[in-house]
Amino acid sequence: MSEVFYVSRKKYEELLEELKTLKEVKAQLAEEIGTAAAQGDLKENAEYHAAKEKQAQTLERINMLELRLRNAQITDDLTVDKSEARIGATVTIVDQAVDLAFTYTLVGPSEANPDKGLLSVKSPLANAVLGKKEGDIFEAQLPRGPRKYKLIKLEYK
Repeated sequence: MSEVFYVSRKKYEELLEELKTLKEVKAQLAEEIGTAAAQGDLKENAEYHAAKEKQAQTLERINMLELRLRNAQITDDLTVDKSEARIGATVTIVDQAVDLAFTYTLVGPSEANPDKGLLSVKSPLANAVLGKKEGDIFEAQLPRGPRKYKLIKLEYK
């Protein structure tokens, strides 16, 4: 069985749209390949080889998207204990050593973008906050060493 692919509803719909577009591209490529093949000698037919290569890349992406969408768990639909930090939660944590607050939304690895406040649940910090409640102090094993944090705000938007 494949690994569950956690994704927000917005990202899921974006992937569906990308899949639809790629399937249209696949049909166009089939036509291009047919037209290029009709031109004769395939050994020296650059258009044919370019279309075949693009077709292979497109098919690979289609297969990957179909697998992800088939194994998708939309985080917006999860019924989780909203008093604990889980995927889909927005958490505000304070680094106890420097008294700095950070706010992140916990997301699946494919949506992670720390610069935009989207933290993968596979990252050390997000993994450490999972299951915590507002007011909990926890330790995260970061690359630069262990750090203590406090979960000061937890919300599901």
